[in-house]
Amino acid sequence: MSRDPLELENRRRAYELVAAVPGLHLRDLARRLAVDVRTALYHLDHLEEHGLVSGIEEGGFKRYFPRTANGRKAEIVDARDKAWLGALRRRVPLFVALWLLTRGRALQGELAGEAKVSPSTMAYHLARLAAVGMVGRDGTDYVLREPDRVARLLYAYRPPDDLIAGFLGLWQDFDL
Repeated sequence: MSRDPLELENRRRAYELVAAVPGLHLRDLARRLAVDVRTALYHLDHLEEHGLVSGIEEGGFKRYFPRTANGRKAEIVDARDKAWLGALRRRVPLFVALWLLTRGRALQGELAGEAKVSPSTMAYHLARLAAVGMVGRDGTDYVLREPDRVARLLYAYRPPDDLIAGFLGLWQDFDL
């Protein structure tokens, strides 16, 4: 049995992906690694047992975050940022965050129209973002509660290109 948990190529690739894109869920990790979900889970469980990643259950999904590989096994992502990063790994919440970062405020209907989702879908995502403390209301408008924190997370942990491809213009506005 191997002593180094990163000795196997697939396991090392899994750790490197979690480190590069914290907050991805299991199915997304498996897809990006081009392996079966059970194979990805096997490697991620092994990494978790060795203290190299931590997993958080969220609405039927498990999201993974890196821990240091230097023997200290310390968290890399602050505990209070994990829920926000998890949200920023989904298309609609990421769109909302980028829209509000670049425009400041918006009505729910405006966000739904721009994101090309139904009003009920937008209401669902806004409620989830409010529950983790990322968005709030200012009258009838939605605003980011801590825009600097959102910007810091997006700069530090850039979303994967396939996630931002649908609204590249907003990303470019943010990235200026």
